[in-house]
Amino acid sequence: MKLVPKVNTNGLYLEDELEDDAFFGVVPFYTPPSSLTLSDTNQQLDTYQLTDSSTSTINGTNSESILAGYTIAIPVPPGLYHPRFDIQGWLAYEAEYNQKLIEAQDAYEQLNKEAQAAFQKLHDEWQNKLENERRDEPVYLAQTFTAPERRDPTTFWSEGLSEEAIKELTQKAEQQPSETDQLKQRIADLEVTLTQFMLGSTGR
Repeated sequence: MKLVPKVNTNGLYLEDELEDDAFFGVVPFYTPPSSLTLSDTNQQLDTYQLTDSSTSTINGTNSESILAGYTIAIPVPPGLYHPRFDIQGWLAYEAEYNQKLIEAQDAYEQLNKEAQAAFQKLHDEWQNKLENERRDEPVYLAQTFTAPERRDPTTFWSEGLSEEAIKELTQKAEQQPSETDQLKQRIADLEVTLTQFMLGSTGR
C-alpha cells in the first residue's frame, strides 16, 4: 500500500489516500448521487437500479454523480505550500504521448518487416550458392523497440498559492513563537505563579 494525493477539480491538493501499490495514473473520483430520505428510500428501494459507476436511475429519472476531483499516483515534490496538479496539461500530454507511442510502434513494425525481408534475401542468396562459395551464414539481428522518452510527471505539480499568500503565510509562521520559546514562557509563568504562592504563604 502507498499514500497518494487527492486533488479537487481545479487540481488543488486535498489530502492523501491509501491505495494499492499497483495504482498508477490520474483517476477521477465522484460524489454519490443525492441521497434519499428514509421514507423515499423505503418507497423507492424496489425501483432503484444502479446503471454504472457514475449514473443511477430512480423511478426512471437519472441521478448523475458529480466529478469531485482526481486521485494522483504521482508524488508531490517537496517545497510546495499548497500543491496544484495541472490536470488539463496532464490529459493533453498523455494524449500527445500516446500518439507518439503509436507512431513509434508503427515505425518499429515497419523497420522490423524491412529487416526481416532484407535478411531473408541475404539468406536465400547464401543458400543458393555452392557450398565451397558460401561464407558465414547470415545472422538476423532483431530490432529493438525504443519508447518515446517521457516527461518527468512531477513537473505537473506547481505552487497553488500566490506569492502574496505565501508571504502572508510565512510571516504568520515567523511571528508565532517556536516550541522552545513557548516552553520557556510556560516555565517563566510557573515560576511567577510559584513565587506569588510562596509570598502569599509566608505573609499569613
